[in-house]
Order: sequence, then C-alpha cells, then structure tokens
Amino acid sequence: MKIIKHRGPRRPYQSPIAEKNELPCKKALLIGINYKTGRDSGNEQYELHTPHRDVHDMKDLLINHYGYDNADITTLLDDGKSSERQPTQSNIIREIKKLVQDAKPGDRFFFQYSGHVGQVENKNNSEEDGMDECLIPCDHIDEHDSRKIMDNELRRHLVDALPIGSSLVAVFDSCHSASLLDLDHFRCNRVYVPWISKGRRRSDSIWNRNVRRQAMTLSSLTRSSRSVYQTKRVSRKVVKSKKTSIGRIADSNVDVHIKATRRLSIKSTFEKDERWLDDTELSPIPRCDSPIAVWPCEGFCKPSDVELPHVISLGACKDDQVSWEDSEGASMTRALIEILKKDPHPSLKDLMTNVSHEVHKAALNLHRDVKTYKRNMKKWRRAVGPKAAVSVSDDVVLEMDNFQDPQLSSHKPLDMNARLSL
Repeated sequence: MKIIKHRGPRRPYQSPIAEKNELPCKKALLIGINYKTGRDSGNEQYELHTPHRDVHDMKDLLINHYGYDNADITTLLDDGKSSERQPTQSNIIREIKKLVQDAKPGDRFFFQYSGHVGQVENKNNSEEDGMDECLIPCDHIDEHDSRKIMDNELRRHLVDALPIGSSLVAVFDSCHSASLLDLDHFRCNRVYVPWISKGRRRSDSIWNRNVRRQAMTLSSLTRSSRSVYQTKRVSRKVVKSKKTSIGRIADSNVDVHIKATRRLSIKSTFEKDERWLDDTELSPIPRCDSPIAVWPCEGFCKPSDVELPHVISLGACKDDQVSWEDSEGASMTRALIEILKKDPHPSLKDLMTNVSHEVHKAALNLHRDVKTYKRNMKKWRRAVGPKAAVSVSDDVVLEMDNFQDPQLSSHKPLDMNARLSL
C-alpha cells in the first residue's frame, strides 16, 4: 500500500515590492511665520519679512541637493491660504507628531523653524539661564495666551519619539534658540572664532540699555512687564532690522559689589598667626570631594557610547541673545543655505565656523548702517529744528552693538570632524 504524506499549507509568496516600504525614509517639516495675517497684522514691530522665503529656499535645497521627495516635505506658512497649513499651535503640534510617527532606525528627519521665540521664567531649576523658551505660533495673542509651544513640549513630541538609529537635524532661526530642544550638549560642540565680546563701547544703544537696566530691578522683568515683539526698525526707505524675540532680556552686566579685603602689615600678620606654632592639638582639617557638575555639559565632554537617536539642533544664537533680519534679507538661514549649496556635506566644525563668520559679518554691516543712519538723523534734526522733528519717534533703539553666536546642540558629544548628513 502506498503511503501519501499530507503536506501543510504553502506559505504565501511575498513579493519583493513589499520590502520597499521598509526602506529608510527622509521627511521634513518647514515652518515660517511672518505674522502678517493674524491679530497683529499691520503692526510692523511684530512682523518679520524673510521666514516665508527661507522656507521656500530650504525646500529647494533639500530637494535639489539632498534627494528629498517633494511629497515628503510639509510646509506651514501664515499666508492665509489653507487653514490646515497655517502655523497655528494645533497645526504645528499635529505636523510634528506626523513627522516622526512610525519612525524606524535609519529614518532621517529635518525640522526648520523661522519665527518669533519667547522666554518665560523657569520655576523648577531645569534651565541654566532660569528661563524656558517657547515657539510663538501665528495664533498667539499676548503674554497671557496659552497658545505657545514650550521647549519641553517640543522635545517630547519631536525628540523623545525617535527610536535609536534614526536621526534629526533641526534648524531654529530665532532668538534664544540654543536650547529649544533641551539637548544636553552644546559647549563641547563650539568652534573657535577669532573675535571676542567688544565690551562697553561708545554707542547710544549701550547707553540706553544701561539707563533702562538701572531703572528697574531684575525681579521686575516678568512676562507682564515685557513689551511684546520689540522691533529694531524704521521705515522701509532707511536702515531697518528686526529681532525675533518676545520682550526684553535681562542685561548680564549686573553690578556685583565685592567686599574690600583689609590688608595687614607683615608684623601684624605674623603676630596674629602665632597660634599655629603652638603645641596645642589641631582640629582635623575639613576635606571635601571635587565639585560635581550641576549641568551635563561643561565644554570638555568625552565621547559617549550611550545609544541614542542622532539629534543635532542648530540655533541662530545663544539663549541670552537675539537674532536679526535686515532690509537685505540677511539671516542665519540665508547664510546656511548658501554654505550648503557649495558643500552639501561639510564637517560640523567647518559648518559652524562658516555660519558663525557669515552671521558675524552681517552683524558688523548692520552696526555700520545703523550708526550712519543715526548720524544722518541727528544732522536732519538740527537742520529742521525741534518742532519739525517732533513727529519722528525717539524711542526706537536700533541694534548697533550686539552680536549673535550660532550654537550647535546635541544629545551627546559630537565628533566635530564628522560630515553633516541630511
């Protein structure tokens, strides 16, 4: 008798096409807010001019130089067109979640934000400067409005959702942008630049700032006392510039009163210390351990083997600085795009060095133009007399002394010789 073995069900044939969905993806979210269509539209002190252009130019860069698909790039612009594409608080949070949804190892993400950033007091001592940063969506109204996106929330949705093996590059062209993702390392990622702070200089903006600082206590710099979205600009026909900040910043040049030390003669010193020569029993010398670092990054961090998603964030300036756009459209984003067009994969060191030089050059040009404008205004006032010049506002303080230092922050210490990969 012939025995026939029963065969189990065959496995369904899997087409190689199914594996295509498992390939790493590249996705980007680009946000640019001019603040011209919201509640304060028409308020020139509130508006910005270059964020929309920055988004369009960055999108072209990603497509033409980094191989991004147009369908994988989402843009949010306050252009009044599609309500789903307005950079409101809810739309921004929704698109951030969609950006990193179902992220897999090997996936690459790019995030850009050009717009206003604010600061509020940090109450749990989790920030070195004592301030939390927040994005200002286009539907934000005033300092009491909850429609803002705090840095902790931004990190939770954008960074904490990433799996190990994925990567995120974020660019923030705004004020107070060094720690917007609350990443641990930034000092150890800094590069050498051949300039230092110019210190106190003979300029009206330094003088005006010192006068204002002496007129208020640091405790009075609360949200309620801030003037929202200060703008350093005049009419379109003269020098103009704008900073992407919400309110004043406490001046770091706070006077510190040091108690004078009384000097003694050699004789009196020895007489006072003769007790150390006695045979009396000395008390044990108090000892203590070396101080423990309060914050993770002191500037000399060693490479880490901890497995984390590769996250870097390029900010236009330090947390205590403001960023500017001028009448010619100069901004950090503009400098970054031009640098990456020439070399799409520079080392991180070269990238930060070149961006820092371009931003510094733009600041020098801005200072020069503002000083020329102020000299011309003084001549004009003397020529027309005080009555004719009374209509011209004197409370506009133009930027003529400060600089911004781009910052690179990361999850863990970076190899600054590594190549940028988007």
